[in-house]
Amino acid sequence: MSGYDDFFRPEPVEQPAFSGLPPELSPRQRAPRKSGPNYRRILSWIAGITSLILLGVSGIGYTALNNYTGKIKKEDVFAGLDRADTAPEAGKAINILLVGSDSREGLTRTQQNKLSTGRDQGKRSDTMILMHISADNSRVTMVSFPRDSYVQIPAYTDENGRKRAASKNKINASFSKGGAPLTIRTIEANTGLTIDHYVEVNIAGFVKMVDALGGAQVCLAKAVDDKYSGLTLSKGKHLLDGAQSLAYVRARKIYLDQDLGRIRAQQAFIGSVARKALSAQTLTNPIKLNRFLDAALSSVTTDKQLDQAEILRLANRMRNVQANQIEFLTVPIKNSDYRVPGVGSSVLWSETKSAELFTKLRTDTPLSPKAPAVKATVPPGLITIQVLNGAGVTGLGAKAANDLARVGFGMAGPAKNADVTGQESTVIKYDPTNMAQLKTLQAAIPGATIEQSDGLGKTFQVIVGSSWSGATRVTITSAKPKSTTKPTSAADTTCT
Repeated sequence: MSGYDDFFRPEPVEQPAFSGLPPELSPRQRAPRKSGPNYRRILSWIAGITSLILLGVSGIGYTALNNYTGKIKKEDVFAGLDRADTAPEAGKAINILLVGSDSREGLTRTQQNKLSTGRDQGKRSDTMILMHISADNSRVTMVSFPRDSYVQIPAYTDENGRKRAASKNKINASFSKGGAPLTIRTIEANTGLTIDHYVEVNIAGFVKMVDALGGAQVCLAKAVDDKYSGLTLSKGKHLLDGAQSLAYVRARKIYLDQDLGRIRAQQAFIGSVARKALSAQTLTNPIKLNRFLDAALSSVTTDKQLDQAEILRLANRMRNVQANQIEFLTVPIKNSDYRVPGVGSSVLWSETKSAELFTKLRTDTPLSPKAPAVKATVPPGLITIQVLNGAGVTGLGAKAANDLARVGFGMAGPAKNADVTGQESTVIKYDPTNMAQLKTLQAAIPGATIEQSDGLGKTFQVIVGSSWSGATRVTITSAKPKSTTKPTSAADTTCT
């Protein structure tokens, strides 16, 4: 895992007159503390619930919420389920079902042609992801369900009032036959988990959201030319607009394992969107932030229980989540080409491994042991650092430089101000040719985010955030670091 990639170059923060924005989004007015979460809290949650989107995102919070909640469609998705009509109990783990719908609602015929969506009536689900937020808010786990998963669909009453018996079918049939209510019941029946909230994003919303962010970057291991999705890209990195992103997350025939390959691409895309949504260029730019929230929420459908109070509560819970705390995995598979008469090729889950996964989620148990501490092999004295103050806190840059110099690192010069301000976490920017030195710096600044910056040279940049608490003295070892294992996180930037 190489960490954050240098996908998005810093952009100047615009300072126009903010007459078109709600007062809460204007940087010239500071709301009192009790008014609610700030920008970082909002985007932290959006990266979690818009990450959702497959995606990407669907949430927001704080006093500006009044300007957006009216745009969110509400649906009684828990109809017929035996549960209280209230939000989940505070302090407990939460499960949110995220659905990417191929509904053409909101698209003109011209747009449908351009996006290669076809003109099918109704809606189907191309994507289903279970988002699990741990009770202590330290982990966000996102489990993808292949749309061809062969599962038990509970009995239901169709749109014509006819009762349908329980049957085995592909999981996306639950959405086309019974919408969100039957989909939720199907997921619960096959996982043993309780779904607390539901977020659905359609095609139009997906395209608008990506465009509002200024695009999303992806990396392809090989060139593709797919007539089915309209995706034509060369090998390597690409900054995609909304229409191209839609083709990217919908393409599946370009992969040998089709739906499973598409899931890997979708997970990589979510990571890219999460990094962009959490970047300072979005958080500190009121115009971009407003555009993003408006696009994300105007094409979202949620359960009725996800009201303003619940959104604010979730925003507060997610305010400190970083991209490397969002884990992605696919439900364990036994057979990706399981042939069923009358159903066709489907995906059969591994009964043992999937049961183990769902048990861990149900008991809110970490999926894998805590990663071992980073092992440093290069002494700090051989490493040069330029410290930049990204928090905007007077004197913090100088303090961090002194802390790092005290544990042996060399300084390229006095601390300077970064191009961003208001940053909470500390970021280490590095040239990929200096991976061994990076390990030493990571060991000295546990929890720091890393960003690859090609051409940076031998000098590392440490952009200090307001959470800075000092530098740790590093123990040098000759042991080789262990390889990273799955699940992946939103900080991963490998090519798909």
